[in-house]
Amino acid sequence: MDSNLKLILSEFEQLKGQFVITDMHRVERLVAIGDDNEDWYYITWTGKELHWSSCCGRIMPLKGYIREEDYDYLIHIAKLNDYDQLLDKDVFKDTITKYISQYDDNHKFETEFCWEIN
Repeated sequence: MDSNLKLILSEFEQLKGQFVITDMHRVERLVAIGDDNEDWYYITWTGKELHWSSCCGRIMPLKGYIREEDYDYLIHIAKLNDYDQLLDKDVFKDTITKYISQYDDNHKFETEFCWEIN
């Protein structure tokens, strides 16, 4: 395994399921690591859709860096609005599987998805 991928996977293990700031300045949840045969990607979840951000960029963790009550508010809002929190688990799993199946064969996932909010 490539040493850079090891570092990325290690970072993912520490941050999975947490809210992060992406390179597009959005607050989203880190749910997986992806690959398109050219680059590795942080896969984040807006609550409604997935975003792929190159690991050449940066994500900034929020947990432990902002006030605990502010981070808890992000969790509260996600539990009220995010599809993975609102839908029946089996319905969500079927829906996200169909969504992911639309990617071409060059896209794969280096990790399992983490739908648990951390």
